[in-house]
Amino acid sequence: MARRSLTLIMTQSTPENPSATSADTSAPAASPSPCADAAPGSHVEAACEGPTADNPSLSIKKRIKRAQFFDQREQLAAAGLAVPVEADAGLPDALAEPAAEAPGETREPV
Repeated sequence: MARRSLTLIMTQSTPENPSATSADTSAPAASPSPCADAAPGSHVEAACEGPTADNPSLSIKKRIKRAQFFDQREQLAAAGLAVPVEADAGLPDALAEPAAEAPGETREPV
């Protein structure tokens, strides 16, 4: 029992130990949501509204990450620092199908 009391005393905030956290200390405020800061007409604003054909993920985190990339790429392309990217870039349906191998050919070493 003495050990438990000692632990409680050590974790209490005192003038000697100001770094100890107390129960009444509130957690710092979370950073604002990217949806709250989204510019009108941006990809992020569209991502916050829900899945779209260009950004079909059901996860808001993934949609926002993709949308932020496209917003940044548009800004860089407008400044002449990057080439524009197609809206469906990186989506599974947009990937080219691999060429079919001839029946006699294999990829295994001989």
